[in-house]
Amino acid sequence: MKIVYFIDHLRADGTQRMLGQLTRGLQERGHAQVVVSLNESVDLPFVKSLQAQEVTVRVIGKKILLSGVGLVKTHQWLRAEKFDVAVTLLYAADLVGRALARAARVPRLISSLRARNIHYSPLKRALTRLSMPLADVVVLNSGTGREFAIVGEGAAPHKLVVIPNGICTEDYLSPLARAALRAQWNLPSDARVLASVGRLVPQKGLDVLLRALAHVSEPNVHLILIGEGDHESKLRALAAELKIAARVHFAGYRRDVPRLLGALDVYVHPARFEGMSNAVLEAMAAGCPIVASAVDGNVELIENGVEGWLVPSDDVAELARAMNEALAQEREAHRRGRAAQERARKCFSVDAMVEQWERVLYGKTV
Repeated sequence: MKIVYFIDHLRADGTQRMLGQLTRGLQERGHAQVVVSLNESVDLPFVKSLQAQEVTVRVIGKKILLSGVGLVKTHQWLRAEKFDVAVTLLYAADLVGRALARAARVPRLISSLRARNIHYSPLKRALTRLSMPLADVVVLNSGTGREFAIVGEGAAPHKLVVIPNGICTEDYLSPLARAALRAQWNLPSDARVLASVGRLVPQKGLDVLLRALAHVSEPNVHLILIGEGDHESKLRALAAELKIAARVHFAGYRRDVPRLLGALDVYVHPARFEGMSNAVLEAMAAGCPIVASAVDGNVELIENGVEGWLVPSDDVAELARAMNEALAQEREAHRRGRAAQERARKCFSVDAMVEQWERVLYGKTV
């Protein structure tokens, strides 16, 4: 089968990581694949990893696309290549990729909604709904997103398919030593360390996490924020306002997250909305005690009291309570972390994800 993927950009975010897993699995099954990035914003190591899988990468570029030249050339290329199926991922790729694939008469078109995009403007929402009927199938990564896909984005119920994200737990079984992690950030050897991984944007609820940290009862608790985003300056200002700046460490983008997670005391994910969080899945694979907001895919990954702690989103008091409890009850925290790791291993394998995607690509039921 010959597959083309359209995606907004190739920075190393959650959707891109899923794409890397999918292309690797499908390449091993003998499929020819091309990834088209609409924006020239790319993570070079990620692009090289795709190319190492024999996946062709084409980068159009925002200016060329908006000029119309990129649209015309991409349409001509699609017609010449005669792909069997097109897959669109993320907002701009949905709009542009759907239109181009249909205009080029690609036989099968699949769109994948990766999150409940409640932050879209009325115009973006209208454009999404306008192009949605072009898709033959709409893949969700969480069953909790079904209603939003139907009501918010105009997807037909009979076109929806749920394929959870996958994780390779073996990649998370060699954590950094706890002392080594603390040394990296010049923390006291007995420091309790929390972390959150994700883009520094309002969606991730990191402002709520900072306010909750100010109410954590143990004094020697530090927080590492792993990721980049335009909300960083506001988060730094908030940490200073709360007088916790010395205990909040901005780590930027890291490629060693699998090793860092296992050296934490607690992983915290206070997102306001999600699809199925790759970051939470990673923390599960690492066996890390988890405190997360009870939104969207998080509730499909974790049962409160069994694999971690779930709290209402935007609730500072409840988030602080759960963090205090996870830090104070180390034995129980470790038990829940181990349960989460076992659930990730049994229920969210990459092989299962790839197999389900392959069936959808062929037009079969999952």
